Amino acid sequence: MATRIANPIKDEKRHALRSAFGAFPTGVTVVTARQSDGAPRGFTANSFTSVSLDPPMLLVCIAKSAHSCDVFTNTAYFGVSILKEDQKDASGLFASQRPDKFDIADWFAGRHDVPLISGSLATFTCVRDKAVDAGDHVILVGEVEEYDIDDGRPLGFFRGNYFSLGLEETLVSAAARAQDLTIGAVLQRGDDVLVKIDAHGRFSLPKVTGPEASESHFNKTLVEKGVEPSLDFLYAIYRDNESGAHSIFYHGTVSGSPGAGLTFVGLADFPLEKIENAAERSMLNRYRSEVQHGQFSIYEGTDEVGRVRQVANAALHTR
Repeated sequence: MATRIANPIKDEKRHALRSAFGAFPTGVTVVTARQSDGAPRGFTANSFTSVSLDPPMLLVCIAKSAHSCDVFTNTAYFGVSILKEDQKDASGLFASQRPDKFDIADWFAGRHDVPLISGSLATFTCVRDKAVDAGDHVILVGEVEEYDIDDGRPLGFFRGNYFSLGLEETLVSAAARAQDLTIGAVLQRGDDVLVKIDAHGRFSLPKVTGPEASESHFNKTLVEKGVEPSLDFLYAIYRDNESGAHSIFYHGTVSGSPGAGLTFVGLADFPLEKIENAAERSMLNRYRSEVQHGQFSIYEGTDEVGRVRQVANAALHTR
């Protein structure tokens, strides 16, 4: 159902609107400049857009509440560094209010002495063209004077989390080549998680198995049972040591009223002993812990042993 927005927006709607904006996946940039005394300043932003090829122009947005807003609206030059998938630390650093960002970060001075982040996927040095008032933000428009590009994969940002296109593509592609494949998900609705329930009251995670297993087949199967899933990120990928079968599980959200064979169970006090499959039991236990902190990881290995890759939770601020 569509949500109508009052003007001005009420506090209770701000979080929901922020979540709606966050449904658009973006890259991550660090925007940099020099203040009047020459000290470098920078902030993390995912509100970056190319504007024009002729003349070459781009824009970024900065919050009016940002400590460095005046620096960027008055500077003659600024830089934009598009981060790679292994630069989450740089993103987190420049999203913070630490005064020693440039003492910690790996950076260099580009054209016009503009600070740029080393190892970035692409960098741009811009002449500030204009600063446009836009509600609680300022749109900073720049004309590109110089740019550089490197090989690699971008750091992604979606619904408050970083994601790595390279890691997920590599893992999923490798597993998807297996003939015996399972696709499933940990799906949450509010404080509950969706599970399959058999005639004996035992639980398992919703999934599809066999030669037709795919994301689209998984989604279609659940829709036919009255619920609509929304898959966010890869959560686990593993191989069964005994059968050799591969399983790919995502995490996400779900809505609707489940039909026969499906039910919602409270996550906080979920009876893990009712999940017969040990790998799924371990997965749901990990999810229950991670969801409390909003920090999710990716498990890679077998049904018995593997490693967990951390996918950092992030809050990007235009400081």
